Amino acid sequence: MEDQNRAATIAGEVPQNIINMGFKNHFTSIGIIGSIIAIILIAKSRQYKEVGKIAGPPYIFNIGEPTLFGVPLMLNVSYIIPFCLGNAVSTVIAYAAFALGLVPIPTGVAQLPWTTPILISGYFVTGSIWGAVLQLVQLIVCVLLWIPFVKMVDKKIYQEEQGAITE
Repeated sequence: MEDQNRAATIAGEVPQNIINMGFKNHFTSIGIIGSIIAIILIAKSRQYKEVGKIAGPPYIFNIGEPTLFGVPLMLNVSYIIPFCLGNAVSTVIAYAAFALGLVPIPTGVAQLPWTTPILISGYFVTGSIWGAVLQLVQLIVCVLLWIPFVKMVDKKIYQEEQGAITE
């Protein structure tokens, strides 16, 4: 699929294959990034503030293990809904944007590693600023999805921390 899009782009035609490696690597895994941004934005507990400091910078390069295991997100029932829905929602948003022609389909010309930061990768993979705008929209939606769940868990942790301080 990627090669077909690349050949079409080089020939001056419009790429036709929405689902390809550029789509998978740069538009389908934005969901979990919303978790760390939500933590950075709203955390009151000391634990989450520290996790935000440690896990935030690696996420610039899509490295999520500090968040997955530091929060932890893995096997955490409190986060099952955003954890499962985040990537699904970002994938549907991206597919719809490409299918409706709002954003150019990834051309296959730029072969970027999955560690390329979002916004930058969206621009280069699609060859358009609209690729970066799409990633920004996905990111905002995913952060909004994560915020209520992070608030709920952070409030509990904060109360536990306050109880430990007063004892």
